[in-house]
Amino acid sequence: MKKQPQSSCDTSDKQKPGISILSILVLSLFIGLIAGAGVDKSQIVPIALISAVILFINRNKIAASDTTPWSKNNEQQHNPTSTYIWPELGQFACTISAEPYQDTLQQLLQENIINVDDDSDPMAHILQAQLIPDNSNPYDSEVVWVSIHNRSVGYLSRKHAHNFLRTLNEKGLSNQITLCNAIITKNDATNSKKPGYGVKLDIEAFE
Repeated sequence: MKKQPQSSCDTSDKQKPGISILSILVLSLFIGLIAGAGVDKSQIVPIALISAVILFINRNKIAASDTTPWSKNNEQQHNPTSTYIWPELGQFACTISAEPYQDTLQQLLQENIINVDDDSDPMAHILQAQLIPDNSNPYDSEVVWVSIHNRSVGYLSRKHAHNFLRTLNEKGLSNQITLCNAIITKNDATNSKKPGYGVKLDIEAFE
């Protein structure tokens, strides 16, 4: 019977990782000089020999430990996790708590709408919002911040946040930042008060 040619993918012929003999000798001599200088110069050679033997025995493990982190980092760099974008519903049914962020919302309106005092349809000025889970709050571990143009504009109510985070877990997106469309609404001034601003998100209300 003819022998079949051995495949180049055969793992039995792959070279095991290791470090060169020269590298072992140089490193062991360096260890001997350092250790011997602190103890006794006559111990330099024995320490270097012992170090050389230990390094030679463990050369495969040392080489493998040096290359593994590099491989993992490369894999992560070439396979970045894409950000999940919620489907466009066109309903903007989820209203967030935005009262403490009135100045920020007014500034965002001025940046994205030419005239904030006109009666323009807010639907014509759709922005992109980031939904940011935050479990670092010692008083409430279910907080979801909302950011537009890298500026905080509010947060989901406690009930909405709880259901939203549960939906994230069901989608396998636990603790991940997701994106959705958003609009900034403006309420007319009443009783000599400044006009109020709000934010509505184009996601389910998560009741």
